[in-house]
Amino acid sequence: MRQSEHCMIKMARVGAGECLLGFRVLMLALLTPLIFFLFPFTAPAHAATVTGKGRIYGQLLDGTKRKAPVVGQSVTLQMAQGDNAHDLTNVTTDAHGMFSFSGLDTDKTINYAVYTLYQGAQYYTDLIDLSSRSVQLINLIVYDATTSIANIAIVQVNVLIDKVDAQKGFITISENFFFENLGLTTYVGLLQVNGGKPNALRFSLPNNAQKLSLSSGFNGYQVVQVDSGFATNAALPPGTSQFAFSFQVPYKTSSYDFRYTVVYPTVDLSMLVPLNIHAGSSGLNSQGPVNANQRTYQQFKAQKLLAGAQIHVQLEGLPVSQTAASPSPPLNQNMLWLILALILMLAIVSVTWFVYHLSRRQSPSRQIQISRSSGGDQSRLSAKDQQEALLKELLDLDTAYETGKIKKAEYQEHRAKTKARLRSLLSTDPVATATMSKKTAKSGGKRS
Repeated sequence: MRQSEHCMIKMARVGAGECLLGFRVLMLALLTPLIFFLFPFTAPAHAATVTGKGRIYGQLLDGTKRKAPVVGQSVTLQMAQGDNAHDLTNVTTDAHGMFSFSGLDTDKTINYAVYTLYQGAQYYTDLIDLSSRSVQLINLIVYDATTSIANIAIVQVNVLIDKVDAQKGFITISENFFFENLGLTTYVGLLQVNGGKPNALRFSLPNNAQKLSLSSGFNGYQVVQVDSGFATNAALPPGTSQFAFSFQVPYKTSSYDFRYTVVYPTVDLSMLVPLNIHAGSSGLNSQGPVNANQRTYQQFKAQKLLAGAQIHVQLEGLPVSQTAASPSPPLNQNMLWLILALILMLAIVSVTWFVYHLSRRQSPSRQIQISRSSGGDQSRLSAKDQQEALLKELLDLDTAYETGKIKKAEYQEHRAKTKARLRSLLSTDPVATATMSKKTAKSGGKRS
């Protein structure tokens, strides 16, 4: 009885456990959706990517071929925020020339642009703002490339004498070009040529121009120097294209001759000069004052200019610093010749002194040799000349001995012989004895 009751209790416990386990599984199944609803799953920080609701899509079309779809072309999405811009991603157009960029941020501070590089030319859309309309259809039109300039002309050129720095002696000049391409193809120049000038878009500069600064139209393209100007592989699509750059030219006086070379046929050339500077040119007509960049300028114009034409504009009244106005006078030719003569004289004196000093060092020994070899020749001289020669010999012997050029024994021997000859000579000439004895005493009469 006890054993059967024990078995029944055990079975009841197992059954209750199984029921409890089933109940738990059921509750977990019911509560799991509620848990995910109340507490959404959060991915690790390194995998968190918040995608926006913005989308830009469109079609890449060939304007030369009546807007036919361009298939298999890479298209890039660029994002700009503040002063920073960078490429986000790129896609390849499908069989219908379609492209699409989704998951974009719609913040007001962010703008987008779609661009592509097609046959050497860059094509951009306008800036796209998704803050007011998160999904936008934007088509991008490209054109086939050509190297012909037959349909290219300059509609407007504005040359501005912008800044004049008298202290540094520089004039800053800005030039702004508006090109018109009347064809249905994009002009794309080539900078790589074998000799000659490249078949590319060219601009002229004055011969002494420096510090070239490029702005509109040159972004993403290369520039090389050609003669005094420069060339670029920047493209000219159909329609109007704008290019702008600035440079500096040095000047030293209150006048400057500005040279402008017309590279392409130009419809209208306008030059703006500050009111405090006078400009004159036979090829320009004065149009009076105009306002530009919040300043007032004198305007000069020329119209319908052909390629290759030269226009010279003489600028007068430029400010000049005192240093530039009063440069130190150059040395005249006479002063240069005088300096050369002084240098030559100094060289001659130096050489002469060196030769004399060298001969003085060698003279005692040479004099001793001469006195040895020419003892008989002294008889041919007058008594006075012989006395002078012997006195000179005594002086040279003393000098040589004092400077250590001869030894004492040799010195004493030669000096004794010389004095003996001198005494012999004086004894035959009583008139000069007194005078010669004084000279002998001065030259070393006290020596032994």
